Amino acid sequence: MKFYTFLSFVLLTIFCVKMRAQQPDHSLPFANAQNDAACSIKSKQNREFWKRAAVPSVFFGLSALSWHKREDVRTIRNRYIPDFNYQLDDYIQYVPAATVFALNLAGVKGRNRPVRAVINYGGSLMIMGGLVNALKYSIRVTRPDERANNSFPSGHTAMAFMNASFLHKEYGPVNSLYSTLGYAMSTYAGISRSLNNRHWLSDILAGAGVGILSTELSYLIVDKLYKNKGDFFSDFDARVELEKPSFLTIQMGPAFFLDIYSSQESGLEGALEGAYFFNKKWGVGAETCFMHIPFKEESLGPSEWDKLSEIVLNPSVGIQSLGLASFMAGVYYSKFLGTKLILQGKLLAGMGVGVGGNIGIRGRQNIDGKPQQMIEIPFMKYSLDKTWITGAGISITAMVAPTIGLSLSADYKYARPKMNISYYDEASIPTENIRLPINALSFGAGFVSFFSL
Repeated sequence: MKFYTFLSFVLLTIFCVKMRAQQPDHSLPFANAQNDAACSIKSKQNREFWKRAAVPSVFFGLSALSWHKREDVRTIRNRYIPDFNYQLDDYIQYVPAATVFALNLAGVKGRNRPVRAVINYGGSLMIMGGLVNALKYSIRVTRPDERANNSFPSGHTAMAFMNASFLHKEYGPVNSLYSTLGYAMSTYAGISRSLNNRHWLSDILAGAGVGILSTELSYLIVDKLYKNKGDFFSDFDARVELEKPSFLTIQMGPAFFLDIYSSQESGLEGALEGAYFFNKKWGVGAETCFMHIPFKEESLGPSEWDKLSEIVLNPSVGIQSLGLASFMAGVYYSKFLGTKLILQGKLLAGMGVGVGGNIGIRGRQNIDGKPQQMIEIPFMKYSLDKTWITGAGISITAMVAPTIGLSLSADYKYARPKMNISYYDEASIPTENIRLPINALSFGAGFVSFFSL
């Protein structure tokens, strides 16, 4: 966690320097007008800096929050797709930047002329490369596959999101489809780094933040040199651009399960969502979602594991995590809070399908009284029936292009599926059925693409 201490110090230092720079010099009584003008310029520059740093800061915060859950993410990967091994992420990370230069060569006008675009890209590369390598070889986090100690942050993800941000900056204002495709490819690159067992979730989120921050800082510096925001730049008002705020979004974040069965353990949730709006305020939509629900292990007392100690040291009862896939539909509400902020709410209902697992004894294998590798001895299993599921949520989206936004959301879901518990190799013992209440509160960050039909 040294990186986050360092990051906090850097941000605090920048903040103090900027605040000090804003203070007028009252030792010159006749310079008040000059000081007021200077303060106004400084204030505008500060707002511009923090606006550009907002999205990367969200990714850095999510990286810090996910640090202690990274083993859970690898558990999900090893359980559902342990044999994933595709190298497309080695190449797709470069496609957005290649698209910019191809469009430049084709004569398609973007935000800047080709020379200025190259300067922006070169600055982004230098900043990103410096940050990634400085962090990798100072923090030295071991990779999930244990092949090297340079896991944090993910260089592939940083490169992918830097290139996607470059494409978004140059051609997002021309057509939001460029931004959508660019960030879709960078998201795939980041996810595949986890699926290929090369990076932890915290590495990927931090890499995305570094990539976006590198592009933003480069454009901030170059814009100051050119004294404008682009050769062909024009601002936008989302209230004018979006007559009907219909959208598609992909989001992910932590989920907290508010019931006794999950023992206050937190999990993860990912969702793909879309809605069609009839006007600026009301629409209908649907969401498909997958939740990973962990269960807390319970240690066994000495009287309960005397015989087990010959096989397992310090045994505990572990329940394999539950997966819940759901599809819900319902009504959506939207309200513009300004030129670039949109507040949305939803009420949904639908069906859920659960993925069960094993219940077993976990612990270190005992060989001659010495602890060895972790083992699990399953003796029970559980499954879940299909169930009704209801949900509600609220989100706020910041527009970064006429039809592209980044969102923060809070969702609540409730379900009460029937859990069927049975013993292995004990057909004579009847299956036990119980109702498992699932009260899930999740917080997510997402990428939003608005469209019109």
